[in-house]
Amino acid sequence: MLDLNQNSIRLGASASDKADAIRQVGELLVTSGHMHPDYVASMMQREQVANTYLGNGIAIPHGLPQDRELIQSTGIAVLQLPKGVEWNPGESVQIVVGIAAKSDEHIEILTNLTHVLCDEAAVQQMAQTTDPADIIERLTNRRPVASAEQVPDFAKSVDLVIAGKAGLHARPATMLVSLAKPFESQIRLRYGDQTADAKSLISLLKLGVSGGQTVRLMAEGRDADQALQALSSAIAAGLEEEEEVAVRSSSAALLFESLTIPGIAASPGLAIAPVYQLKRSRLVFEPTAKDAAAEEGRLWQALAAAKLQLQDLYEAVKAKAGIGKAAIFQAHQEFLNDPELVQDAVAALQDQHSAAWAWQQAYEQRATALQQLADPLLAGRATDLRDVGRRVL
Repeated sequence: MLDLNQNSIRLGASASDKADAIRQVGELLVTSGHMHPDYVASMMQREQVANTYLGNGIAIPHGLPQDRELIQSTGIAVLQLPKGVEWNPGESVQIVVGIAAKSDEHIEILTNLTHVLCDEAAVQQMAQTTDPADIIERLTNRRPVASAEQVPDFAKSVDLVIAGKAGLHARPATMLVSLAKPFESQIRLRYGDQTADAKSLISLLKLGVSGGQTVRLMAEGRDADQALQALSSAIAAGLEEEEEVAVRSSSAALLFESLTIPGIAASPGLAIAPVYQLKRSRLVFEPTAKDAAAEEGRLWQALAAAKLQLQDLYEAVKAKAGIGKAAIFQAHQEFLNDPELVQDAVAALQDQHSAAWAWQQAYEQRATALQQLADPLLAGRATDLRDVGRRVL
């Protein structure tokens, strides 16, 4: 467990802007001996390429992966800003958790943070407390934190092993959700001390179930027995998981006459073509709106349009490359069908927020939670969620 002590926490601070807040929390990490002073600049640069706003008044600034050599030891620091500071338009942050991650020892604290996000009273207590022990207890879980996921098991259940090397990632989780939704009963999946709604793709992915792990499938309702039987059979059969196809590539050295540009391989093989740089334009929108009903209509219209686009993509890719390659677009559609995601976005409209702001907050909170999972394959689904979220925006 990563140690968090009072020397790494600054209470009652104030910041003129986001950069000032990052600078202050970075200085705490430097003073604590976790990183070289130059890593503060890397934390600033990270903000240019990623949104470190976790949600509900919490931000988690950290540096770029290529600058990890500047980290001396994994650690975190906490800057409390009772009056808040604007992180992005419409986003006010009161708790800044600076991260210097040389290893994955900080994952448990990030997991606790995602749980605290659901408890507004807990966030406010952290933002206003005058005792650093309160923050330490919240983030290290030394004092139990009430969580919506800590729910009792249903009477009817069965323990199952998740087949496959990759575990419950996007494709099998999407299949499980599609099989669970037709049943009237409530269906849950327990992994360790966490419980997920089996009809929610995001909820399932946040469990972080890797291959070979045992889960408990539970159902309660009129057709609970049928649900358990059908879903148990599907899980035992691997949820139609496909075997990875090995691609043979040449190991021969390539000699180029022109200047080479190093990059990160997205797939095996060799391609010869012009290189283009993809630059995403920033979507700008008003964070507030007066007519909640009109905003809800805009949200549902955007969701419907995005689903149609994804269905067209699914059909086109399936025709060209097969159902396996097209399956990711089914997962994207399932993100948009996620009841908790849509409900949270709709609920935020009642506080005079715009549809765009409410939707972005809802999917960003969940994407950030997915991104912190220890399994790289599951954490990578945060990119998919942000991609489909941006499509709706």
